[in-house]
Amino acid sequence: MVYVWMVLIGLVVGLLVGQFLQGDNFGVPGDIVFGIGGAIAGGAGLAASGLGTTGSMGGQLVMAAMGALFALFLRRVLKVV
Repeated sequence: MVYVWMVLIGLVVGLLVGQFLQGDNFGVPGDIVFGIGGAIAGGAGLAASGLGTTGSMGGQLVMAAMGALFALFLRRVLKVV
């Protein structure tokens, strides 16, 4: 169930970033895809590696939001796929 929440968080973060930031990007659909990927990588990846919280769903969701923001930030800074 936590993965469903991660996908939803990534979708919302990607949608918000796509709406508020303009510039050289893939548009809202691309931001949503990167947001979802970053959320899953941030939430599940950090928890599996032992760097994040494993006990609480809230902690994993916060890490998912941070992962989505980080993925979108890196994509805009590096300007790569």
